[in-house]
Amino acid sequence: MAVSFNFTGEYAIDQGADWYATFIYKQPAEITNISGNGTTVTVTAANGFTPGQTVSIDGVIPPIYNLQNVTIATATATTFTITNGATGIYISGGLATSAVNLTGATAALQLRSLPSSPDAVLSLATGGNGITITGASGQVDTHATATQTRNIDPGMYYYDLEITSGGIVTRLAQGQAELSAEVTR
Repeated sequence: MAVSFNFTGEYAIDQGADWYATFIYKQPAEITNISGNGTTVTVTAANGFTPGQTVSIDGVIPPIYNLQNVTIATATATTFTITNGATGIYISGGLATSAVNLTGATAALQLRSLPSSPDAVLSLATGGNGITITGASGQVDTHATATQTRNIDPGMYYYDLEITSGGIVTRLAQGQAELSAEVTR
């Protein structure tokens, strides 16, 4: 499922200016229980994680279990462990996330006046066309040049960003994008 983010208001794209946006593709796992014995933290969550993968945990009560950029020691489809001294009684919440390795993936972003419009007003892609992927970190950097944004009429548009890996297309992000008018030329 794609993350929805709108480039509107303070995040609007400025006509006639370079536009940059960075997206991080992360694999989530909703936590249903967590416990620590002073050496190992065991997390219960349906997941696709593997040992050695880096994970961040947020939103857990008690917050002692909110851990950033820790390495998974062991993993099954329903639990994973981390070597950490945290202890406490789990109350609620929590989401574990880990960057998806995008090595070898491609990406494309298009901006259209309506999702059903036949022509894109902006097209970016990997391969030197405005999108760069940093493989293992799950990072996707997008860049439209000032010349590209100058050629788009001010107004509201729709966009999405799709990743293709191993023949599978995944929509990473979607939403609306406002293009604010350039005054100084």
